Amino acid sequence: MGVIRECGGKMHMVQREWEKARNDFFEAFKNYDEAGVQRRVQCLKYLVLANMLMNSDINPFDSQEAKPYKNDPEIVAMTNLVSAYMKNEIREFEKLLKQASAF
Repeated sequence: MGVIRECGGKMHMVQREWEKARNDFFEAFKNYDEAGVQRRVQCLKYLVLANMLMNSDINPFDSQEAKPYKNDPEIVAMTNLVSAYMKNEIREFEKLLKQASAF
């Protein structure tokens, strides 16, 4: 089921339907997490991106499902981006993007 929701999320991203994409990525993340599939981390990254694109005021890491991954080494860069985004710190956001693209 996670694969279907992930594909749906990607389809909605292409169509710029950010809220639908976020919802699908969240469901895919939960499905992968319940099954113990590592793909959950990638879905969480997509979820965070969709959340920012829809200008949401809700931090995706506030959910009980995502909170344990907030400090995961693969997620920390996204966590920092979300923090800068939520605080409306444009310079910090741009700095973090440049650091991430250096890898």
